[in-house]
Amino acid sequence: MYHRFNENKYPSTNIRMNVFDEQMQMIKSLGYKFYDPKLFEKEFSISKKEKKILISIDDGFSSFYNEAWPYLRKNNIPFILFVSTEPVGKNGYMTWEQIIEIEKSSLGTIGHHSHTHEYLIDFSNDDFINDIETASKIFKEKLGYIPTIFSYPFGEYSKFMKDYISENFNIAFGQH
Repeated sequence: MYHRFNENKYPSTNIRMNVFDEQMQMIKSLGYKFYDPKLFEKEFSISKKEKKILISIDDGFSSFYNEAWPYLRKNNIPFILFVSTEPVGKNGYMTWEQIIEIEKSSLGTIGHHSHTHEYLIDFSNDDFINDIETASKIFKEKLGYIPTIFSYPFGEYSKFMKDYISENFNIAFGQH
């Protein structure tokens, strides 16, 4: 899971592009193939004959678009970009036009990452549902569909959240 690229301000969620390149080259040299996120749901539960890895990017920071997207495109590496809808277009974040460009490419898949990207674990159940449904409406308006893959902001969730997401999405990512 990656967030920011070549930014100095947030070192805990940043990766230098030379290190990112080294990681991608190491993945390839170890014989791994990159999952195409468009096929991930279908392929995830079946037996694999080859080693595969999924590249995921959280939050839609502009540094992804400016730094990593050209690299991924040049190297033909598929990925999933998890987008929170509220910050789109704000300073430091991608625009809807950029997100749509990636979504229309053969390499990029857009995933659902809530609306506010707050600590949803602290939300009431109703506020949690409202946040997810707000994002879903915006995705439907901007992309024409609601992404079926979800990533919990900060990787955190409650049993209620897990149950709700399980009913409304095909796959979810968190941390354990």
